[in-house]
Amino acid sequence: MTMNPTLSRRSFMKMAGLTIGVSLTPFGYSLVNASGQKEGSFKPSVWFEIAPNNKITMTMGPSEMGQGTHTALGMVIADELEADWKQVRIHQGPASAAFKNPVFDDQITVGSASVRGFYEPLRKAGAAGRVMLVKAAAQTWKVPEEECTPSKGAVIHKKTNRKLTYGQLCLKAAKLDLPKDPPLKKEEEFRYIGKPMARVDIPEKVAGKAIYGLDVKVQDMLYGTIARPPAYGAKPVSFDQKAAEGVRGVQKVVPTPQGIIVCAESLDAAWKGRDALKAQWDKGSHPDMNNDSIEKHFIEGLDKPGVVAKNVGDAKKALSEASKKIEATYFVPFVAHATMEPMNCTAHVQKDRCDVWVSTQAQILSQIFASQISGLPMDKIHIHTTFLGCGLGRRGSFPDFVVEAVGASKAVGKPVKVVWSREEDIKYDFYRAATCQRIQAGLDSQGNVIGWSHKVACSSILKFLNPEWITKEGVDFFSLWGIVDAPIPPVYSHTAYEFPNFYVEQ
Repeated sequence: MTMNPTLSRRSFMKMAGLTIGVSLTPFGYSLVNASGQKEGSFKPSVWFEIAPNNKITMTMGPSEMGQGTHTALGMVIADELEADWKQVRIHQGPASAAFKNPVFDDQITVGSASVRGFYEPLRKAGAAGRVMLVKAAAQTWKVPEEECTPSKGAVIHKKTNRKLTYGQLCLKAAKLDLPKDPPLKKEEEFRYIGKPMARVDIPEKVAGKAIYGLDVKVQDMLYGTIARPPAYGAKPVSFDQKAAEGVRGVQKVVPTPQGIIVCAESLDAAWKGRDALKAQWDKGSHPDMNNDSIEKHFIEGLDKPGVVAKNVGDAKKALSEASKKIEATYFVPFVAHATMEPMNCTAHVQKDRCDVWVSTQAQILSQIFASQISGLPMDKIHIHTTFLGCGLGRRGSFPDFVVEAVGASKAVGKPVKVVWSREEDIKYDFYRAATCQRIQAGLDSQGNVIGWSHKVACSSILKFLNPEWITKEGVDFFSLWGIVDAPIPPVYSHTAYEFPNFYVEQ
């Protein structure tokens, strides 16, 4: 969890041998030979390096939250590279635009999109490295490349059975030009892809050595906990700051827009200090909001005109002529994600840099918010992504826990670790959106569906995440996931069924 601030990019490049980068853009990707590049001339999104000691280090932008992403992406590179899996070491990458997933054009780990987004670019990167290493071997032996075969981290000269490891070849390969379109393996040639492999994150987890957000410890760190409003929009009417700061171990009480943060030498002291605040709150903007009121509001919304999201054929006519008609209304309330690891974040705001240790699904988003709260530029914000104790999108939707930790650290001038209790995690989650849906289906005499009408009343997901993706007519396709195809981008959502007469209104 420590960084070496004295290790420059130039020094790092001197230590590395062959380094392959993948530069991703909305228009595709290109391969970059990082070896020997001028400082700052490129920022590969996903890359690997081969060192003279025959070790291969892979740096992954996506977060590892138990889904095996680091293993899967490492397998893709290693297979095309024809590496020995025993050589491979995989590290978590920092926050950087170079790590953006082309599916989302963002560095975010959601939607089961890591392998989907990086599969082809990483195969190309691995294949390019393989081609360059073979070329380096052929030049060393002064033989045709066709006589050289890559195999498990080495190149073998078939006629003489001579062998050079990737570590022996990496410095020479680093000086070669990248192939523009390296040939990929055929499926029957795969060594790792599609095969059962032991996950690289399991040994640390089984041994209890894995570092999650809750495990982070920084020198001189304080613990932060927050007295939060009991209702939306509620503001504190009064609180006893003197009593809280009088609790042994409490160092400072910091009022913030999110609530009143109590910073202490231990988590127990922080909790006791929060209790001593005896904070009183006003009623807020929605004092009577609960599941019943939300359900009533949404069901009433079903009787109001909405915007048409899809209209195929004439569903109204088909329903009127159907031999049998079925209708049902469904309501799903706001639901907490309830991740195994409650929300937490450790931040240290200094004069010229801000370090954030966090189990996040969205590194760049965390970096943006940390920059805004600390007042430091983006390049001074260093996001250290730990293992995630489950994500479910919660750790990618809104980094409120990052905002709290950075704000607290800035106020007290020390590292602060904000930890949510399980109760807080349920009560103050960034909830999955509520939805109410009325479905009408018409069947013919043989039981075939001839008409389908689907009306949805819901809270908008994109209004917060990305308002630009809401259509000019007002359709939020994220809130219609699985009902209609999302036009931007199409990989997000696909309709499971097709009907001759199909109508969807939101």
